[in-house]
Amino acid sequence: MEDQSHTEGVRTQPGRTRFTCIKNAGRFPRHSAINSILKRSLTRIGLPSVLESIGLTKDRRPDVLTLNPWYRSRSLAWDATVVDTFAESHYIVSAAIPGSVATYAETDTCRKYNDLLDNYYFQPVAIKTTGVYGKSTAPFLSCLAKKLVYISGDPRE
Repeated sequence: MEDQSHTEGVRTQPGRTRFTCIKNAGRFPRHSAINSILKRSLTRIGLPSVLESIGLTKDRRPDVLTLNPWYRSRSLAWDATVVDTFAESHYIVSAAIPGSVATYAETDTCRKYNDLLDNYYFQPVAIKTTGVYGKSTAPFLSCLAKKLVYISGDPRE
């Protein structure tokens, strides 16, 4: 019987094998999908937004910025990050504490956009390739989901 698996082992060091998906299109399609889903969700609850707004910082552009206030009279800006759980650089951290790689990515993203914190409500969105969210991503998505349910009246939203 032929192996139907879409993974292949890549030997990195003696005794270590990293598994990668042969059909993986990379992180960019996932990144775009996350931004698209969240942007549509914001539009659905009445918060129009723009992708990669220019002029907020000198050298960085957050993925999305709402045109209306989200929290405490501040517009929401976020930057999505998809973290490869099985990357060699994450082995030790990922094995020690579940979700720690995504939380580290959130912290790193906040550091990059530190200059936005005075004028915008900045939300890092970090999701591991296994589906685990960062510590601040999960409450943000939960809040967004509750607003969607409230607006639509449909608990399946």
